[in-house]
Amino acid sequence: MLNQIISVIMSFVISLTGLVYSSFNATIDSLSELIFGIPYSAEAIKADFFNNIAENDIESADGETGYINNKIAVFINPEISFGDKLAFFNSSGGRLVGWSTPADLYVIEYYEMSYEAIEAKCDRLLRSEAVELAIPVTVFKYAPDRTPSDDFDYSDIIREWDEIKPDGRNWWLEAIDARQAWDYSDYFSKINIGIVDAGFDLEHPELEGKISFPSSKLAKRNYPDSHGCHVAGIIAAHHNGLGITGICDNSNLICVDWLPDLLQLWISDLAIYFGFSSVVEAGAKVVNFSLGSSASKYENDSSLFEKLITPRAYSYMMSSLLSKGYDFIAVQSAGNGDESGNPIDARHNGCFTNINENNIFTGSYGVSADEILGRIIVVASAENKGNGNYVQSFYSNVGSAVDVSAPGENIFSCSVDGGYEYMSGTSMAAPVATAVASLVWSVNPDFTGTEVKEIVCTSTDSVAKINTSVPYIYDDLELMDYPMVNAKLAVEEAIRRTDSKTGTVSGKINGDAAEMVFDGVSHTVFSDGTYSFVAQSGNGKAEVFDIEGNKLGGFDLTVEAGKVTDAGEYTVSHNIPATPSDVIN
Repeated sequence: MLNQIISVIMSFVISLTGLVYSSFNATIDSLSELIFGIPYSAEAIKADFFNNIAENDIESADGETGYINNKIAVFINPEISFGDKLAFFNSSGGRLVGWSTPADLYVIEYYEMSYEAIEAKCDRLLRSEAVELAIPVTVFKYAPDRTPSDDFDYSDIIREWDEIKPDGRNWWLEAIDARQAWDYSDYFSKINIGIVDAGFDLEHPELEGKISFPSSKLAKRNYPDSHGCHVAGIIAAHHNGLGITGICDNSNLICVDWLPDLLQLWISDLAIYFGFSSVVEAGAKVVNFSLGSSASKYENDSSLFEKLITPRAYSYMMSSLLSKGYDFIAVQSAGNGDESGNPIDARHNGCFTNINENNIFTGSYGVSADEILGRIIVVASAENKGNGNYVQSFYSNVGSAVDVSAPGENIFSCSVDGGYEYMSGTSMAAPVATAVASLVWSVNPDFTGTEVKEIVCTSTDSVAKINTSVPYIYDDLELMDYPMVNAKLAVEEAIRRTDSKTGTVSGKINGDAAEMVFDGVSHTVFSDGTYSFVAQSGNGKAEVFDIEGNKLGGFDLTVEAGKVTDAGEYTVSHNIPATPSDVIN
């Protein structure tokens, strides 16, 4: 009967507004909230309650972890009707204060309770067929996964690009062959990238016009912070000839400042749930999380919260979004060790890092464990040891939860007030992997998140080795080398999987070659004269140019579809004079 009454009321509301419902969800949701206290659509997000969480609402369990004493997070069964959902909330004994309907997540506020009382309340709520998961709202003293800035004796030197021996300010871009990936810019489509981090400088010349927020309310919550700016710059700084070059320029950044305010010491998992679902609902495909809780660990052991609550909630949220047709990848930093900086198992970094096949919870959605795990990338930090050799940074967390490594040491990127600075940490490594995944997805928007992750994690040619100079103090650590992401190889694999008429050609040029043009496309030559690239099959002339754009010569090339062709060596004749027509602008 209740459902029939609601149906009549909503039909009246829609006809009264004279609007088509699917085009005006916000209007309908506002009216539904006014009448019933809950939204009607599947795209509504309300997070005002974050502004009302006070320090005395938080109960600390061990000084570093705790819970909110008056709130419960409830994930609602997607199969129930609007009327049954309304009936449940009316009988819950609490007040509904927030929701993210894309994730079927609702927050109920109660009077102040002990943790045991909250657990008992969750047990009672779970007896309802309307509820898939009811959990306490856990909090941690989250910290951005970075180390303090150091003084680097070479950092302000801008050297010529050298991908064979990365060094200087651009070493992190050289290490992942970013320039060679950019050679394929004609394949790139625009992509939306999510960042859930500390705040962002909207007026920074490297980021101006790049950043948006899922809502006007979230835009007002943005407090610029160097960490958020640094992460955003690594991913997508403009290619404008200024201080840095972002990896994925063909992007829009959809951002959420995850800090509740400037003074709050604690961060709730709810902030991450809402931030993630907000940017995904707004269109983000790859979402970066350069944060975690491993620095709050006094010893290498996970807390009750992480073992029993966090993985279930994060995996359920992901399955809820997937079931509604959203696709995405969550990229998270592996973490920077325990409170003393000693590497620990990366699964202790919270959020997505401690989801595994044994603790995944997908409820009634029918989403498999592989579909969840296939959309999470955990990233370790790599340090440059010179001559193309890399080791894991001394603080970088380890273990089987880590998927890949990326440059994270001495990374030059944006800071607040239009400035630049160096930072180190897994916070810097994660956005490198985020940007590479975004480039791959931009080649083919029809890829699934699992396909993109597989390409990113397997299209590599170097590793960050175990750091033998680190005294790993915990006996149960699983140490291993991690593949280093490579933008060029990942993009090329994406092209091959997208276009069966392409082939690969490689060879070497003896001389001062800097680039070669084949079939109208320019390809960067490595400093040792080697080259390799993907191109449309066929015969053509390869023209060779030096760093000044002067033509040095040319030779015939054949590209065979689906094959790798070795073009051998070509020796440049230095007697060919440059002419105006031979200069590349």
